[in-house]
Amino acid sequence: MTTLSKEKKLEISGLFLTALALFPVLWPAVQSILIIAFGIVSVFLYSNNFTTRIRDKRVIVTFFCLTAYYLWYFLTFLWSSDRLASLRDMQSNIILLIFPLIFVFFHPALNNAIRMRIQLVFVLAMVAYGCLWFQSYLAGVGHYQVLRLKEVPIGEGSLIDQVRFFFDKGYYWIAGTSLRGYRLAGEETKLFLHHTYVSTYFLLAFYCCLHLAGKIKNHLAKIVLYLVSVLFLLLVWYMPSAINKFATVITLPFFLYHFFSPRVALAGITLTVLILAGGIFKYQDQFSRIKFAEKDQLISTEPAIIDFYRYHVYRCTFEKVSESWLFGLGQGDIQPYLDSCLPHEEWPGLSDSKIFYNTHSQFIHYLFAGGLAGLLLYLLLWGRLFSFAITQKEKLLLIILMIVFANTIFENFISRIWGAFAFVFFTFVFLDLPLIKEPFPKADEAT
Repeated sequence: MTTLSKEKKLEISGLFLTALALFPVLWPAVQSILIIAFGIVSVFLYSNNFTTRIRDKRVIVTFFCLTAYYLWYFLTFLWSSDRLASLRDMQSNIILLIFPLIFVFFHPALNNAIRMRIQLVFVLAMVAYGCLWFQSYLAGVGHYQVLRLKEVPIGEGSLIDQVRFFFDKGYYWIAGTSLRGYRLAGEETKLFLHHTYVSTYFLLAFYCCLHLAGKIKNHLAKIVLYLVSVLFLLLVWYMPSAINKFATVITLPFFLYHFFSPRVALAGITLTVLILAGGIFKYQDQFSRIKFAEKDQLISTEPAIIDFYRYHVYRCTFEKVSESWLFGLGQGDIQPYLDSCLPHEEWPGLSDSKIFYNTHSQFIHYLFAGGLAGLLLYLLLWGRLFSFAITQKEKLLLIILMIVFANTIFENFISRIWGAFAFVFFTFVFLDLPLIKEPFPKADEAT
């Protein structure tokens, strides 16, 4: 294997990364196998690089900046009451350590051809996932219509009727009715459907589509990619992830300006403003009331800028953080404390749903688990990544980082495998670490 050229080695490891771009439609077991296989193959192919890089202080410092938050989070199990729960928690996001380890100490930067291939496969995977997502909700709603409403399921109508039905009812009705339908039928959907993560993936696929369309020469392929990108954007806007809608408004003009032209960016900004103005005018009642009606019926009429559940989660969290602000509570003790603090008995209907609420913010999560030290190390990670993206002028990487960063503000985004994967996979696909001494195949011009 040592006789392989550097270009050939890069193609082999690039194939594993391309396969990982199918992540959204792979079974969890296959996802894990591919991640482990990529790590083993990379260590085997680029083992000689480790001895060189491990001697470079810049490499060590970079690895520390990119992983110290995670290593500290791992160490908090030492002062957790439930250490077994701490170790189980690490299983879902161990990729946060694997990818930095591989790319800092072993793997070379990817060339532009491999990056484009990865984006194309990811777009195709998200098209397939979008179809599965639609069919999954359609089947659940159909079960509910037949078993509870005693009516003809919408699945027997035309595709146009089905799409119109989805938009007329809205995401919350569709998702809730689908869940009840599956329960009535004694079935369970195996598709991952958490709307925050799914909308993030659709948003990432949207930018991959636009980026590919801006690079390829074939006009027919350009048209197809633009049409698919519109579909992804509609799905992002359909799903109730306010943070991803906000991220779209912030990043789209920036993307259009740098990858197309100022004129296209201006047109994009104008169109975005018109769409937003139209949406606000059409749904002004919802914007003014902020949907407090159902919350008033649950427990109280207290006003809150953030949603009802996050308000109480944050209140419980900060009450406890003040007692262990330096080193934190320890990751294994977070969930038991929240379960005991949140007043489920005062929330009619919630106690029966068996929902366990986490801290709903990656920043607060690391502060709660590892104290001020954990929060500062997490901020160090983002400071270093944004610094790399800006100095290397990697515009697409910068946009990806902005999207993930925004999601971590109000969600434990990288605590789940779907969030952790999106974060480290796309970060290291587009990141060129500017500190490697040995000659590697030079990555093409910044994408």
